[in-house]
Amino acid sequence: MASRHRAAGLSAARHRAARREWRSGDIGEAARLAAESGDERLLVLADLTRGRFEQGLARYASLSGGLRLRGLDEPVAHAWLHLDRPDLACGHLRRRLRRVPPDLRLRRDHPMTVKIAAPVRLPFADHPLAAYLPAVEGTLNGHETLLHLDTGGSFLVMGTERAAAMGVASAPIGRRFHGAALVEARAGIARELDLGGVAMTNVPVDVLPTLTGPQNLVIMGTSLLRRFLPTIDTPAEHLLLAPRGHRAPQDGTVMPFCLWADHFMFARGGYGPRRDLTFFIDSGLVHLLEDEESGVIRQAAALATRAQYRSWGIPDGELAGTHLKAAHPLRLGPLEQPGHLLSIVPGRRAPWSGFGGIRVDGLLSQAFLGRYAWTLDFDRYEYTFRRG
Repeated sequence: MASRHRAAGLSAARHRAARREWRSGDIGEAARLAAESGDERLLVLADLTRGRFEQGLARYASLSGGLRLRGLDEPVAHAWLHLDRPDLACGHLRRRLRRVPPDLRLRRDHPMTVKIAAPVRLPFADHPLAAYLPAVEGTLNGHETLLHLDTGGSFLVMGTERAAAMGVASAPIGRRFHGAALVEARAGIARELDLGGVAMTNVPVDVLPTLTGPQNLVIMGTSLLRRFLPTIDTPAEHLLLAPRGHRAPQDGTVMPFCLWADHFMFARGGYGPRRDLTFFIDSGLVHLLEDEESGVIRQAAALATRAQYRSWGIPDGELAGTHLKAAHPLRLGPLEQPGHLLSIVPGRRAPWSGFGGIRVDGLLSQAFLGRYAWTLDFDRYEYTFRRG
């Protein structure tokens, strides 16, 4: 009897420890402890965030009805989307008595296709934001346009006027975040997109009214990039798109990443003595600032709330303004860079402060990522960084 109590206590302790590691963003350790404690629901989530979709879906199917909590409904639907089965994602949500969103119905009725025979190198285009938000040339519904690389976005994102001009019909999908702003969004489908001979049809589009004026851009995000083995090589000023399954670079610094929902990538990093921070990996345009010492316009390398920066160990006295200069190196995995500017979110909470119960400690931007040739392997869920 005493041994059974000890075993139950050990299992409960491992269960709590697994949940702590999940909240901290250490998904590998959370999965190890969940396996030891028999926490199948957490193992489903750990599989799905690491791209092990078939394994996670099989584990989910084996759960008894009472364990299929509503908190698993959307992650499972996204897993089917990652496997290019929007029909099964819709069917899953209906069985769970969930509403099927209009953008998901569009993807079901207009399946996306991709044709790429060999790697294609797309040079970065010259434009005013080139140093902070690289773009490549493409043809969208017959219109030549620039597509700006932003891993914080989904497939394609554009403003209302641009969508109308390019023949992208859209329907309302409710309120979505654009940066820190909550806006009325719409969803549509681009019939055709060509990137240097890479041909795509039925590409999902998010239409946001805030992308207007100086922000009247077309954004290409993670959900589109994951259809390939992409390398964003900012030092060499090009985007390389290779077919999925193509051999990734054999040199460089390799580290794992995870993905929540359809496009929210996160990875482990640090600041100063901290080695246990979780960063949202977002190469979009964050905050352009004038360096007080040099007078040069620079992009902030990180974005976080004051509370998040305090958790990094930064004292309140340094957080009074809109930004600060990092006193310690900023890290992503073993990569380390000193001297960056850190931008402060004006509100108390950022939209990306948590993914499915995972605490996110900040956003890491192109100012950090752009110093490397950065390969995103969506087969292995690994980044490879090589110095330019």
